[in-house]
Amino acid sequence: MTLDQRVLYQFPLSLYCEKARWNLDAKGLDYTCRDLVPGLHAPTAWRLAGQRCLPILVDGQHRIGDSTKIALYLENTYPKRSLLPVDEVARKRVMQLEDFFDELGDHVRRYCWSLAVERDEVSDIFFNFSGYTRWQRMLADSSKPLLRQMIRCTFQVYEPRVADSWEKIQNTLLQMEDWLQGNVNHYLIGDRFTLADLTAASMLAPLFGPENSPWADNRMPPLTQQLRAESRSTLAGQWVLRLYRDYRVGDWIFKNSDSLI
Repeated sequence: MTLDQRVLYQFPLSLYCEKARWNLDAKGLDYTCRDLVPGLHAPTAWRLAGQRCLPILVDGQHRIGDSTKIALYLENTYPKRSLLPVDEVARKRVMQLEDFFDELGDHVRRYCWSLAVERDEVSDIFFNFSGYTRWQRMLADSSKPLLRQMIRCTFQVYEPRVADSWEKIQNTLLQMEDWLQGNVNHYLIGDRFTLADLTAASMLAPLFGPENSPWADNRMPPLTQQLRAESRSTLAGQWVLRLYRDYRVGDWIFKNSDSLI
């Protein structure tokens, strides 16, 4: 298998694409990313996998869409460095939490975009990655009203939906106190890192901004950074930062992004 044969079609800022990248890195697999432009991505996504959403993994002759399907494909095809327990009960619980945090990701995304969609840096936040050309960045910068409308419509960034999402996020962060038994060194299931932990950290990362993530402070508006200061001191915040520090070993973010500063 060569690098050119394993390609992840993605949006660099997407929570679900970050989850897929982390899966690939956790498996120690070589791959390359193809960054697509929102809206214009649809024909490519449909041609590859018969869907309009990203990520899509092309692995040789295989085409896999959806971050959960990608995770399960990688587990079955590359069983080393498994992220799923052997025990069936524990495995089922991991997949239940994986599904729970996948759904929560929609609420995290909506809430975070509500803080940034009207900011002047909105096009930089989305497009300032080296996978996008200078022309694409300039086009995005000149089309901010359209980009804002697309973000609001796609992610339903409207009140009271934003308020409802924030409530769900807060309830989950409190629930994690119990799941982790108040210990930042614990895992969601058992005594090792699993797909449940990877998914939870990927979906929650925009709230806390780990340095080796697409949501690091140097890519976010000052308002977002100020709001993060208190949240990072919570158990969930410390836990997400620990997982990114200890388990997010891929260097994709450093090779493929440019700082706003």
